[in-house]
Amino acid sequence: MHIIEKITAHLENRPAELKRLKAQGRKVIGYFPGDYVPEEIIYASGAIPVCLCQGGNPRPVGAALSVTTRFICPFARALIGDRLLGEQPFYNLVDMLVAPVTCQHLRRAADIWQHHSGLPVFRLGVPMENNEQGLKYYRDRLNDLNNQLQVFTGQAVTDESLWKAIGLYNTLRSLLKRISLLRKNSSPAISTIDFIKLNHASFYADPVFMVELLSSLSKELEQSVNEDEKGDNLRLLITGPNIAFGDYKVLEIANELGAQVVAEEFFEGIRYYWGNVEQGGSPVEALANRYFANKVPNGVMPAAASGRYDFIAGLAKEFQVDGIIWYQLLFCETYDIESYYFAHKMKQLSIPVLKIQSDYDVLDRGSIKTRIEAFVEMLKREQASGS
Repeated sequence: MHIIEKITAHLENRPAELKRLKAQGRKVIGYFPGDYVPEEIIYASGAIPVCLCQGGNPRPVGAALSVTTRFICPFARALIGDRLLGEQPFYNLVDMLVAPVTCQHLRRAADIWQHHSGLPVFRLGVPMENNEQGLKYYRDRLNDLNNQLQVFTGQAVTDESLWKAIGLYNTLRSLLKRISLLRKNSSPAISTIDFIKLNHASFYADPVFMVELLSSLSKELEQSVNEDEKGDNLRLLITGPNIAFGDYKVLEIANELGAQVVAEEFFEGIRYYWGNVEQGGSPVEALANRYFANKVPNGVMPAAASGRYDFIAGLAKEFQVDGIIWYQLLFCETYDIESYYFAHKMKQLSIPVLKIQSDYDVLDRGSIKTRIEAFVEMLKREQASGS
């Protein structure tokens, strides 16, 4: 796919491009994933947003142990280790860090980043209750972020510039959704590995370039869809707390075993593209509604599970999946507890669930493959028996 080659080349050249822009006075603002940091505010300030979402590599996870305990999740340790090692080019270009405080793991990662890098860190508090008071607090923090970015970049942010940035990112999200929905076909026009790689690329690529590329790709894929072509592979949905840029092991193994992952839902690591910012009124108010009030809640929020279960169940029905893989990282205690209740809820809907846990260890590939293989065989037997 020539468009995939284009994005690969763009990402390879992007660090050098960012260095040139930094030499011209532009700032690079890194932020932790979780879909609580509006890129629109960063972009409107004249800065360049970069989501720090690398994972899957055991080396930075191990490097982090020199400054922190092993009892935090591998993704948080990867954030720390990649900064300490200094080998991840995008991480080295960051001038300021925005860290949403959604769990103690990411909070500790932000503390260590600040201690070892000396960079300014803006901690974006995320309320645990989605109510009027919580929305007001989050909106106030977005205003604080907006003000701090204007001081840091020396560029004023107007309502006009914010709405322009919102329009750009709305378009980007809409194109990702358009491409994602093509996987509903019995023979998907794009694999989920390629789709998630595109999603990850959107965090590093120039957004204008990314919109142009996704627009071309969506048209190309739509023309290639064959409604009469029938796929006979099992269809799976993958969900959990995090899937990072580079953490594709589970997806690769499922493909090797003849099962198609056709949909995904994760809190961290990928761009949430199902909802956009509504036009009208105050742009910061609109951003607060989209990034906090009107989105699928994450697992650390009290009473959030039912809304997320309903959303995932809806995806499972819409994409006609045969089973669900729950993929989580070691020491992600909130989601670990929730996995039990999630499996119970899906059982009530007659959707089988397999729980997979990883520490980004290269040695766990064999055991993960064995478990997915057994799950796939079970689903095939159920499919053959018509149950």
